[in-house]
Amino acid sequence: MTKMGAAILRCEAARIVAWKCLCLSFLLVLFGCASAPPPDTRAADEAAIRKADTDWVKAAQSKQVGAWVAFYSDDAVVLPPNEEVAASKDSIRKTVGGLLGLPGLSITWQPRKVEVARSGDLAYLNGAYELTWNDANGKPSADRGKTLKIWKKQSDGGWKCIVDTWNSDLPAAPSSPSK
Repeated sequence: MTKMGAAILRCEAARIVAWKCLCLSFLLVLFGCASAPPPDTRAADEAAIRKADTDWVKAAQSKQVGAWVAFYSDDAVVLPPNEEVAASKDSIRKTVGGLLGLPGLSITWQPRKVEVARSGDLAYLNGAYELTWNDANGKPSADRGKTLKIWKKQSDGGWKCIVDTWNSDLPAAPSSPSK
């Protein structure tokens, strides 16, 4: 083989190596930049929400409006039964204050199901509540029903309720006849 032939072969070999390196680099960039899916934290998030809800019950039982309201996000919406929507901190405080101010109030609730989105940023909780209080005549009254709460993960990793609603399982009281 001549010197010229050997040089051509070396040049061709170098071109093949360069082409392989270019293709390998392209594949590394293409597949190396694809990020792995985030870890599945749903079980831990469900446990955190269940704990927050348990802590919320304790706050409600303390009858401290601020302690209850602390579980809501700044943009929360509360949909109480037989009342207007409460969509500001002031209207939420008023709604919660009215409930916690019932004479002889005893309140509790427990979750039935917590479902966390795969994305890990939203969840819902449905549950059951029971409450008793004394009516205007001092007569004991009771209610039981269901709750639905939507929770949102906050930037600090904690959870806050963004939507809260509850309604009775008991039949509506019959209306009194007009006189």
